[in-house]
Amino acid sequence: MTIEEIKSVSIYQWMKENNYGDGVRKGKGIFYCSPLRPENSPSFAVNIKENLWYDFGSGIGGNLINLVERLHPAWSEHQVLSFLQRQIEEKKLLYSKDYNAVLREEENKRQWLEGKRKEFSDNLNQETFVEMVVPLTHPALTDYIFKRRISYRIAQQFCKEVHYTFRGRRYYAIAFKNVANGMEARNVFCKRCIGKKSISVIYADGSSQQQCCVFEGFFDLLSFLTMQAEIQDNGISINGSFDYFVLNGVGEIKILIPLLEKYKAIHCYLDNDNAGKNATKSIMNAYGSKVIDESYRYREYNDLNDCLMAMHR
Repeated sequence: MTIEEIKSVSIYQWMKENNYGDGVRKGKGIFYCSPLRPENSPSFAVNIKENLWYDFGSGIGGNLINLVERLHPAWSEHQVLSFLQRQIEEKKLLYSKDYNAVLREEENKRQWLEGKRKEFSDNLNQETFVEMVVPLTHPALTDYIFKRRISYRIAQQFCKEVHYTFRGRRYYAIAFKNVANGMEARNVFCKRCIGKKSISVIYADGSSQQQCCVFEGFFDLLSFLTMQAEIQDNGISINGSFDYFVLNGVGEIKILIPLLEKYKAIHCYLDNDNAGKNATKSIMNAYGSKVIDESYRYREYNDLNDCLMAMHR
């Protein structure tokens, strides 16, 4: 394998396969927290088209070989090239032109799927008519809350009750509003969004705090607050003043990430599945050491609500 062939291996794929994550797309580059020095805000850029990297914090850049040389300054040129050749074979790394084609195909698939999801959601919302949004009191919904071991007082504080008509039939559900004036609607039979999908933001003390907690769904938030209020020394919920962010689905991660920049500490309480772990990784890639992955606290369970329900068995 020639040096030119090794140079042409995709830096982006190499970063991903070596646990640097997916990075954050800004303009023409993918940005990471620098692997060459400690930092909290990503300033290490990879240009996929040119297959080059540049570290804005130190003012240096180059190709893949240069990067490995910087990461392992004590290695000889032979050690660097041997290491990269092994990685190319073991991790099945692709050359940048081939990998760019793979990325374009994946992006086209993603855009197509997003378009279909939006089309499906729009069609549902066109057939949905909200009749009323009232305080949460319906016996069937309160029973559902109790079965999920959520504090009724906390559920009433953060949720409403929505009555709506869909395709000529009437329904009711627990409603949790998002920043786009849509709402997540839940009952024992149904899980859907009414209106536009987006994240939810709660400033619990009326003004922005220095720390925040991130949840995947609103039942996770309610579980966290229930643990805080009713189960002392539970080892799951942390104490302090926080702002709360609810993704309402990991697909909203791109909306969330820019809003987290101002926080000194970001506590992630996402699900213990691949989607939740990838979402946490995306936040970590953006904000580095400011991010604390709290999912280890309930690692035996899929999510916070599963953990809360287990505490009551």
